[in-house]
Amino acid sequence: MDIQGHGNHLVFMFPDREVDCLQMTDERINGMLGRSCISIIGNDNRVALRFGSEDEAEALLTGGGFLLIIKGDGNRVDMGTVIVRYSTILGMTGLKLVIGQLPGLGPGVSRTANGCTVTVGDRVVINGVTLYLQEDNSSVTIGDDSQLSWGVDVWCTDAHTITDLDGRPVNYAESIKIGRHVWVGKDVKIGKNVSIADNSIVGWGSIVTKRFDEPNVIIAGSPARIVKRGVNWDRKCINKYVKGL
Repeated sequence: MDIQGHGNHLVFMFPDREVDCLQMTDERINGMLGRSCISIIGNDNRVALRFGSEDEAEALLTGGGFLLIIKGDGNRVDMGTVIVRYSTILGMTGLKLVIGQLPGLGPGVSRTANGCTVTVGDRVVINGVTLYLQEDNSSVTIGDDSQLSWGVDVWCTDAHTITDLDGRPVNYAESIKIGRHVWVGKDVKIGKNVSIADNSIVGWGSIVTKRFDEPNVIIAGSPARIVKRGVNWDRKCINKYVKGL
């Protein structure tokens, strides 16, 4: 863990208590944080992570599949009770949540993002997602009961500037909104200013570049489009689903 700056808060929220990790001393939690990949560099940032138990917190923070980097001021991360999976055999890389500075860009590159918001709901399953914000005041929301496969990029930025011929920027990033109970398939790429409505499915390898406000659809392709309407989905495999297991 690396925390630099003033006014920062890292809060763990359990069913029976809240722990502000930078204000309180808790031997077990301090041990988890010492082995975690959390970096906050800036001022007045707030991260709130919800867990069902301390065992769940330890599994997320020390299991090798969770990276949180914030570089900038006044950013907010609010994450519900998520399941993050990490498997080198299957290529599941867990969750990399980055605001501001992507790691590995070299000493000559310094990027910050201020006033960004990330909200992840409860019972969200994440198998291999890179979630990146770089533009000031941008936001990403992932609704309850969603499931994101692996090889998934959710980038609320183009990283570089596109201008018109008079030099005016034309590719501002504002938000990405993934609704409630959305299934995002393997190797999907979701770009800035996208929304995906509730109970929808995003097919393998799709590139999503626009808003889809109609719920209960399958979107697929490059660029993604609606390919089927009037659908829903369940986490169970078909064998268990038809047997009511």
